[in-house]
Amino acid sequence: MRKVSKKFVDINPSFEPHPITGDINLLTNEDAIKQAVKSVVMTMRGEKPFRPLFGTEAQVALFENFDPILADDITLSIEDALKVFEPRVKVINIDYLDNIDDNSVDITINYEIVGLPLNQQSLNLILERV
Repeated sequence: MRKVSKKFVDINPSFEPHPITGDINLLTNEDAIKQAVKSVVMTMRGEKPFRPLFGTEAQVALFENFDPILADDITLSIEDALKVFEPRVKVINIDYLDNIDDNSVDITINYEIVGLPLNQQSLNLILERV
Protein backbone atom coordinates (compact mmCIF):
# COMPACT_ATOMS: atom_id res chain seq x y z
CA MET A 1 0.00 0.00 0.00
CA ARG A 2 1.36 3.39 -1.02
CA LYS A 3 1.61 6.23 1.48
CA VAL A 4 0.06 9.45 0.21
CA SER A 5 1.47 12.63 1.68
CA LYS A 6 -0.32 15.95 1.75
CA LYS A 7 1.13 19.19 0.50
CA PHE A 8 -0.20 22.58 1.55
CA VAL A 9 0.50 25.62 -0.64
CA ASP A 10 -0.41 29.27 -0.14
CA ILE A 11 0.57 32.64 -1.58
CA ASN A 12 3.10 34.64 0.40
CA PRO A 13 1.24 37.68 1.78
CA SER A 14 4.24 39.94 1.18
CA PHE A 15 3.73 39.47 -2.61
CA GLU A 16 7.48 39.69 -3.18
CA PRO A 17 8.38 38.35 -6.64
CA HIS A 18 10.96 35.63 -7.11
CA PRO A 19 14.25 37.31 -8.18
CA ILE A 20 14.74 35.09 -11.23
CA THR A 21 11.27 34.06 -12.44
CA GLY A 22 9.35 37.15 -11.33
CA ASP A 23 6.54 34.93 -10.03
CA ILE A 24 5.02 35.49 -6.59
CA ASN A 25 6.71 33.28 -4.00
CA LEU A 26 4.68 30.48 -2.50
CA LEU A 27 4.59 29.20 1.05
CA THR A 28 4.45 25.44 1.43
CA ASN A 29 3.50 23.00 4.16
CA GLU A 30 4.36 24.26 7.66
CA ASP A 31 5.05 27.83 6.47
CA ALA A 32 1.67 28.01 4.71
CA ILE A 33 -0.14 26.70 7.77
CA LYS A 34 1.76 29.00 10.12
CA GLN A 35 0.65 31.98 8.01
CA ALA A 36 -2.94 30.72 8.03
CA VAL A 37 -2.91 30.35 11.84
CA LYS A 38 -1.50 33.85 12.18
CA SER A 39 -4.19 35.18 9.87
CA VAL A 40 -6.97 33.62 11.95
CA VAL A 41 -5.58 34.90 15.25
CA MET A 42 -4.77 38.43 14.08
CA THR A 43 -8.12 39.01 12.36
CA MET A 44 -10.86 40.55 14.50
CA ARG A 45 -14.35 39.10 14.21
CA GLY A 46 -16.41 41.16 11.81
CA GLU A 47 -13.33 42.51 10.04
CA LYS A 48 -13.47 40.17 7.04
CA PRO A 49 -16.22 40.99 4.52
CA PHE A 50 -18.91 38.33 4.10
CA ARG A 51 -17.40 36.20 6.90
CA PRO A 52 -18.42 37.99 10.10
CA LEU A 53 -17.50 35.08 12.40
CA PHE A 54 -13.97 34.63 11.02
CA GLY A 55 -11.20 35.56 13.46
CA THR A 56 -10.93 35.94 17.23
CA GLU A 57 -11.87 38.34 19.99
CA ALA A 58 -8.23 38.55 21.13
CA GLN A 59 -7.57 42.05 19.77
CA VAL A 60 -10.78 43.45 21.30
CA ALA A 61 -9.99 41.89 24.69
CA LEU A 62 -6.75 43.87 24.92
CA PHE A 63 -8.75 46.97 25.81
CA GLU A 64 -10.16 45.32 28.95
CA ASN A 65 -8.48 45.20 32.36
CA PHE A 66 -6.09 42.27 32.13
CA ASP A 67 -6.63 39.47 34.65
CA PRO A 68 -6.45 35.65 34.56
CA ILE A 69 -10.08 35.39 33.46
CA LEU A 70 -9.44 37.63 30.47
CA ALA A 71 -6.35 35.58 29.59
CA ASP A 72 -8.49 32.43 29.60
CA ASP A 73 -11.06 34.18 27.38
CA ILE A 74 -8.34 35.08 24.88
CA THR A 75 -6.95 31.54 24.78
CA LEU A 76 -10.43 30.02 24.42
CA SER A 77 -11.26 32.45 21.62
CA ILE A 78 -8.08 31.44 19.78
CA GLU A 79 -8.67 27.71 20.33
CA ASP A 80 -12.29 27.93 19.12
CA ALA A 81 -11.38 29.96 16.04
CA LEU A 82 -8.60 27.56 15.06
CA LYS A 83 -10.90 24.55 15.46
CA VAL A 84 -13.44 26.11 13.12
CA PHE A 85 -11.34 28.01 10.59
CA GLU A 86 -8.07 26.06 10.51
CA PRO A 87 -8.87 22.32 10.74
CA ARG A 88 -5.37 21.45 9.47
CA VAL A 89 -3.97 22.08 12.96
CA LYS A 90 -4.51 20.45 16.32
CA VAL A 91 -3.79 22.92 19.12
CA ILE A 92 -1.61 21.43 21.85
CA ASN A 93 -1.55 24.44 24.15
CA ILE A 94 -1.55 28.21 24.18
CA ASP A 95 0.79 30.08 26.51
CA TYR A 96 0.56 33.76 27.24
CA LEU A 97 2.69 36.33 28.98
CA ASP A 98 1.10 39.66 29.80
CA ASN A 99 3.16 42.81 29.64
CA ILE A 100 0.91 45.39 31.27
CA ASP A 101 3.51 48.18 31.06
CA ASP A 102 3.66 47.88 27.25
CA ASN A 103 -0.08 47.13 26.87
CA SER A 104 0.62 43.89 25.08
CA VAL A 105 0.24 40.13 25.40
CA ASP A 106 2.83 37.66 24.14
CA ILE A 107 1.04 34.54 22.91
CA THR A 108 2.70 31.27 21.92
CA ILE A 109 0.55 28.72 20.11
CA ASN A 110 1.89 25.16 20.05
CA TYR A 111 0.19 22.90 17.52
CA GLU A 112 0.56 19.83 15.36
CA ILE A 113 -0.23 19.74 11.67
CA VAL A 114 -2.85 17.13 10.86
CA GLY A 115 -1.76 14.88 8.01
CA LEU A 116 1.95 15.78 7.98
CA PRO A 117 4.53 13.78 9.91
CA LEU A 118 6.23 16.85 11.41
CA ASN A 119 7.25 17.73 14.92
CA GLN A 120 5.20 20.09 17.02
CA GLN A 121 5.09 23.58 15.53
CA SER A 122 5.10 26.87 17.42
CA LEU A 123 3.89 30.36 16.54
CA ASN A 124 4.75 33.36 18.69
CA LEU A 125 2.60 36.50 18.36
CA ILE A 126 2.61 39.78 20.22
CA LEU A 127 -0.81 41.39 20.47
CA GLU A 128 -0.66 45.11 21.22
CA ARG A 129 -3.15 47.85 21.81
CA VAL A 130 -2.97 50.29 18.95
